[in-house]
Amino acid sequence: MSFLSPTGTAKSRILDSFLACIRILAVCIGGLSAAGAEDTAEAQGREWAQRLRTVAPEEPSTNQAVLKIRNREGRRQVPVTVITQPGKGGWSVEYQVGGDGANGAGEISRIHYSTQGPPTFEARVEAPRKSPTKEVSAPGDRAIANSDFLLNELGMEFLHWPEQRLIGRELSNGRWCQVLESVSKKSQGPASVKSWIDEKLGVVLSAEVYDARKVRLKHFSITQFREQADRWTCSVSMVDDVRGTKTELAFDGPVPR
Repeated sequence: MSFLSPTGTAKSRILDSFLACIRILAVCIGGLSAAGAEDTAEAQGREWAQRLRTVAPEEPSTNQAVLKIRNREGRRQVPVTVITQPGKGGWSVEYQVGGDGANGAGEISRIHYSTQGPPTFEARVEAPRKSPTKEVSAPGDRAIANSDFLLNELGMEFLHWPEQRLIGRELSNGRWCQVLESVSKKSQGPASVKSWIDEKLGVVLSAEVYDARKVRLKHFSITQFREQADRWTCSVSMVDDVRGTKTELAFDGPVPR
């Protein structure tokens, strides 16, 4: 996937930074050699999952975004600062909500990625008016700013589940995609995730989360990506099919020249 390579254009570089920030949304896959007749769907799935979960950002970045939340209480918008920081043997992505200068408490959620294992999560709430910071536990099902985006979804934790297999080749948004199914062995939580990965761009265009009965629980998709003048915008929607809620994560930032 050439346009996401480190030697690509300015648009390629901002794409690379963005995709690293919202790790569940887009990934750089690289070239995948043709599978021999003896390869199974499981072997190919494990190879793709390995490639997806080991792509790391090369440079730090800071991006501004907005969570557009729609639920039974109505609609609201929450500004978010997303900070990506490379590291040795891993990297981190931090989501900052509020903080210094905010009227209410600030919230910081952090995802730590490693090439050696599943992501880990941290979170804290900063009390207003310079009160002591309150440390909170950060399970994978913690939601950012009470939205539909969970830490384990943004961290693509499902790519570390024990079963990974390719189950087909389908069109998504008019583009040919490889379909990867990730299967969990845990008795609780989602049972499987299907991801549609653009064959040419190496972007996860959409994904669906299912329970053990094959009932869809949530789904997400990239709704738009465009560049106008010296700015780029990208939006990703996450829908909770059970609760009937929806959150859009909209990025907006300057394109470096």
